[in-house]
Amino acid sequence: MHAEQEAIERELAELMRAGEDPTGEPAVAAVERHRQLIERWFYPCSPQMHRGLGEMYVADERFARHYEERAPGLATFVRDAIVANAERARAGTTG
Repeated sequence: MHAEQEAIERELAELMRAGEDPTGEPAVAAVERHRQLIERWFYPCSPQMHRGLGEMYVADERFARHYEERAPGLATFVRDAIVANAERARAGTTG
């Protein structure tokens, strides 16, 4: 579980550093894998629940620090990708 989480976070940081749009397919696909990891290892996590977690990643200093230590701006990038993923799920669309 930790290796999978680490790989997803590393991928998201690399996407952000490369200038990818957080609402683009690569970032959205990565956060969908993140959502599925939460579902598989912890608890049911709908896209809308994941959206709430994304907001927490920015608002709660402990979560924000976790992402910001990996790459400055990553907490917001992850949140924005999660929001895009949740909106796609709500609309019934993919990529």
